Parts: sequence; C-alpha cells; structure tokens
Amino acid sequence: MYRVSIALSALFLALGLLLNQMAWSQEKEEQSMISKRAEIELEKIRDLRTGKIPQNAFWDGLMQTKQAKEFYRTTTSARTALSWTERGPNSDVVGPSNGNTRANSAVTAGRIRTILVDQADQTGKTVWVGGVDGGVWYTTDITASPANWVVVNDYLSNLAVTDITQDPTNSNIMYFCTGESFYNADAVAGVGVFKSTDHGVTWSLLSSSTAFTYCTRILCDFQGNVYLATRGSGLQRSTDGGSTWTNITPTGMDARICDLEISSTTAAGRLHVVAGIFSTQSYRYTDVPSTVSASTGWTAPTTPFPSYAMRAEIAVSGSLLYACPVNASYQVPTIYKSTNGGATWAATGGQPTSGWASGQGWYSLSVGIDPSNSNNVIVGGLDNFKTTNGGTSWTKISNWVGTTGQYVHADQHDIAWYPNGSTILFACDGGIHYTADGGTTIRDRNVGLRLKQFYSVAIHPTSTNYFLAGAQDNGTHQLKNVGLSGSTEVTGGDGAFVAIDQNQPQYQFGAYVYNQYRRSIDGGNSWSSINLSTTSGKFINPWDYDDANNRIYASNTAGTYLRWDNPQTGSTAASVSIAAFNNAGVSTVFVSPFTANRVFFGTDGGRFVKVDNANLAVPTATNITSASMPVGAYASCINAGTNDQNLIACFSNYGINNIWVSANGGTSWTAIDGDLPNIPVRWCMFEPNDDTKAIIATETGVWETSLINGTTTAWIPSLNFPSVRTDMLQYRATVGTLAAATHGR
Repeated sequence: MYRVSIALSALFLALGLLLNQMAWSQEKEEQSMISKRAEIELEKIRDLRTGKIPQNAFWDGLMQTKQAKEFYRTTTSARTALSWTERGPNSDVVGPSNGNTRANSAVTAGRIRTILVDQADQTGKTVWVGGVDGGVWYTTDITASPANWVVVNDYLSNLAVTDITQDPTNSNIMYFCTGESFYNADAVAGVGVFKSTDHGVTWSLLSSSTAFTYCTRILCDFQGNVYLATRGSGLQRSTDGGSTWTNITPTGMDARICDLEISSTTAAGRLHVVAGIFSTQSYRYTDVPSTVSASTGWTAPTTPFPSYAMRAEIAVSGSLLYACPVNASYQVPTIYKSTNGGATWAATGGQPTSGWASGQGWYSLSVGIDPSNSNNVIVGGLDNFKTTNGGTSWTKISNWVGTTGQYVHADQHDIAWYPNGSTILFACDGGIHYTADGGTTIRDRNVGLRLKQFYSVAIHPTSTNYFLAGAQDNGTHQLKNVGLSGSTEVTGGDGAFVAIDQNQPQYQFGAYVYNQYRRSIDGGNSWSSINLSTTSGKFINPWDYDDANNRIYASNTAGTYLRWDNPQTGSTAASVSIAAFNNAGVSTVFVSPFTANRVFFGTDGGRFVKVDNANLAVPTATNITSASMPVGAYASCINAGTNDQNLIACFSNYGINNIWVSANGGTSWTAIDGDLPNIPVRWCMFEPNDDTKAIIATETGVWETSLINGTTTAWIPSLNFPSVRTDMLQYRATVGTLAAATHGR
C-alpha cells in the first residue's frame, strides 16, 4: 500500500483509500534583493488582468474549500482517497558538522509573529502563540522544558496568525488577526479576524473583517473595544465585538499601519499608531480611542522621531515610549525615546551596535520595555540587545548562530515582558524562547511546535521513513524515524529545493538561495557547499535532478537554464540558451524518467518547453505551450504520468485556468479546472499509475480528482489536510510514499 506523507511544519502521512495506500541565512542576503523577492511572489499569484492579488479571491477560495470539506465529510459516495498523517518534525538537532550552530542544544520551530500571556492565569504560565500559516498554539506551563504545546485547530479557514489579543474585561473573549503585512517574499495572506468567546476553545471568523487580508496588530481596550491595524485598510475600530468596523486612520496618514500600542496613562488608555510599510512613516496618538474619528481626536507630536519611507516599531510602558524607525537602508540608525506619552521624542544616548537591524528592519524588528523598571529595554533585529540605563548603553544578549552565549533564532518579531521584570519571551523565525532571569539565561520552548515552513521535500528510494525537506530560514532537514518525530538540520540558512539520487542514494542535495547548493556523498551524514552562482535563478530556485545521468537542471538567467554536469563530484556548470523560452526565466523543471536527456521546463512568461538532448550545448527545444493557455502566467509545475505522452501542468496565478493535461506529449492541451475554486495551484501530478486521476497542491491545501474530465472535472479537498499553502508533492514508488511540503502547518 502507498504511504503518503506531508512535509509541512510537520510531515503528514496519508494512507490512501483510493490509492489503497534565514532569517536570515548563513550568508547575509543582499538588501537590494528584498523587494525583488516580494515581487517574485506577486508574480506567481497576481491576477493577470490587474497585475495585483485580488483582495477577496483568497477569502473566497478558503470559504469554498471549507464548504467542500463540509460537504464531502457527509457524502460517503464522494469521500476522498487520501488521509494524511503528520510526520514532523516536532523537534530538531543540528548535524554534527552541518547546519547553523546553536548554543545550549537549542531546538527550532518556525516563524512566530505574536505571543500572548493569558491574563486568566495568574501564574503567567499559560501562553498563546501565533504561527505564520501554523495557526494558534498554547501551553499551560511555559516554564516547563519541554512545554506541552497544543494546536488549537488545524482546520480553521486560515492559519496565518499575526497577532493575538484578549479582552481585559472578559478573558474568555479573544481575537486573532491574520495575514503578514511586511511584503516578505513568503508572506502568507489572511482572511480577517477570528474571535473566541470560550477562552480559545473554538474560533469563528468575523464576516465583517474579511476585507482585511493583511493585518499587523490587534488590541482590545479596557472597555472591550477592538482596534485592528491593517496594511491597506488603515486603522479599524469595532465597538460591538467585531460585528462592525469603523476606519479611524488619522487624516493624511498612510493606510499601511505598521504598529499599534495602547497604554494606561489616561482613563481611556492612550492609543498610539504608526503608519508606513515601504511608504511614508508617521506617528499619532489619542486619549479618546473609543470615540476618535479619522479627522478629529488625533495628536501629532511636537517633536517627532524621524519619518522615513519605511516601518517603525514602538513599545509603550505608561508615559514612556521607545521607537525604532527604519530607514531606506532597512537599518535603525537611532533609537528614540519619549518620556511624555509620545508628545516629544529624543534620541537615546546609545546604539546597540552599528547596523544592529542587519539591513532587514523592514521584516524583523521588535522592542519591549520592562514593566517593573522602564530603564530596562530590549530591542531585536537579527539578534537581541538590552539596555539597563534607559538607552545610554546596550549589551547583546542573544546569538542566532554559534556555540556560546544564549541562543535565540534569527529574526525577531515580538517580545513579551512579564510584570515581574525577569520573565521574558521572544518570538522569531525559529519559534519561541524563554528567560526567567531578564535574559541572562535564555532557552527555547520549541519542542512540539510543529511550525516549520517547508518549500520542498525529497523521498529516499529504499528507506521508508527517510525524507529531506527544505525550510524557510531553517535550513534543510533530514527525517529518518517512524511517525511523528524529530529531524536533523543538515544545512543551515534558507532551505530550498532538495533531491536524493534514486539509484545512488548516498548522493543527496539541498540548496540555499539562487544557484547555491549543498551536497552529501555519504548518505546525508556530511555536507559541503557548491555555490555556482549567488545571483542567477530565483531566490528559492527551482531545479530537478536527473537520476539516470546524474545531472542537475535549474533556473538560471532569463532565456537560459543551468546545467550542472557533475553534481556528484564537481562544480562544472553551463548556461544553455533556449530561444523557445522567449527570454523568460525558468520557473519549474521536470526531468523525464522515460526519455534520456529530456527535460520539461516551465517559464515565468507562461510557456512550457520540451528540451531533448538537454545534456548537449545545443539541444532541441520544442514549445509545447497551448494557444489556449493564459499568456504571461507563472508556470508552477509540469509532470508526466505513466509516459511522456501523458502530461499535467499548472499555473499559479489567480483568475485563470490553472490545470492542464495532454495525452499527446504536449501537442494539444485541455483545461481541467472544473469546479476547483479560484486559487493558485503550485504543484500537480497524476495519481501514481493512473493517468485518469490527479492530485494538486494549492493555496488552500491538497485537492484530488478521481476522474480527469475537462471542464466537468470534480475536485475534492483532502479532508484531514489543513487549509494551508502547499508548495510541493513528491511520490516514490519504491517505498510507496507520497509527500507534500506545506508552508507552515
């Protein structure tokens, strides 16, 4: 029988019925490429008619996915074939000579943007966290090592949690908002705000909030009013528990809100708002947040902190505020402080170190003030720095890499400082970290937090439970055990595409960004770096390995592909020009297992091209794109079925026919979207050994069809698969295993 597993933040395993079966990186990323990476993701999923991501399309797709799951759960005759089982990792270790080193035997999870210390627990031990596409998790004892983490619900319509808040008048009422606002290349869209009235046991999406797909912060004041900071819809307020919302963005302020804080310096609480995300930055405050309007009630500081065309992060403790404004170089040149509630600002006397935001302040930035002593402040960029004298001097308190000091994974997103002044929690791209002594000793609390964001997965040809998986900012991971278990980070930095030679599995491959590769020649025990190019190809670069002829074919410069002729032993690579690419970049690669030296390529210009004799300097290329296919779309995958005549291909844009099949090697194609929602399709494949059935990886999880039938093709979502972006599907007949890589859960 086929074993099906999924590499997400966990590998899930599917026993099929129908089947009967960095951040930061090791090497600092170029600042000039930051916006380019965001543009690549936009290119993948934009609506071709408008050039933008349609505001309601993701929401509509999620709702249709949810409705389809509810329908098929009660329709016995139409049950899906695949039942998925989680495979991990639930913890990890660094390989003996590979990966990013970590002090204190630390464990990593995935990206966490928000922490909430439960106000209903007077001990402070109950903590909630929000993972980006990993959902909401909680533990009832954060002091325990390991903490016992519980996932709230894998099957909510959206798992891209960016902030959590609790009603101070009723701790049973909680809210979380969704959708990353900061334009990172792998940012996950949201669907609005979820609410719980039973202390987080059950959550419901507020239908009034579905237009707010990118949310930065959500807060609740002492009267139960809710304030929502969004990217694009400004600052929203609800005075009726989320039933309705009013836009209260200060007149003249940009609608991209980057931070929101509330203090108790007045009876109503002073609300502080900062706008600017890759746009003009500005700051305002109000003492009447429950009644303020866009045009009245807001105050601008008489002496502001500098306004750059970028983000700023602030922290509030009574009348004391700190601000970290980010400039055009994505640095924080100066930290500012206000001692009068934001009315005036002045530079602090010191700076942690030059460039402490590491050129990525647009993405990872945090600041927290000790509630018991306002002279104690921590700022986080790549690492964390602390002052005990109000900013006159700073000391580094954590290291994202190395074997000494206190390990906190790279890229800081949130700091939760307890009233006792000693207990602090840090949220970052590698999970959550805990200290009980003000930062002198810091330890992770990541065991059991299955949140890694995987781009890719590879399956060993003979070892049933052996997988490689490439994770955002968390390297390449090796999983070897039965069931849900831990992994070994065999290479560090961003983990991209991976492969295991199916004939000689001692040769294994991972990748960093662009055409930079990692190689093992001893079955994954040790790894070396082969950096062919630090600029060519895509940030997370598509490539495929030719098992029969031991070559790698990859995306390269526009109009070319890269051919690596000796990946097992050397670093000899060539750039091969293909006129049929029409000067577009390669976006997907598939090496034929049936015809020697035949490679299928897809481009970001909407073409599919068959290349024969791809191993030669002048190969034979055939444009197999159908005239009916969407012009200029992003080709996300092409695969063959039982032979090269049966092909399945897909595009990842909104608003098009995404999935196509050919029974004659690409001479003609038929669109088979059928009743699939309007959602990006990132991977596609025929069901193993059956060209009449198909499985696809989409923005809302895995779907399948038991009969490919043109426009009447009926697609069914895998019922126990989370509604989460899924990037890759891989199958290996030798071990009967199907694997899927998801981006967060």
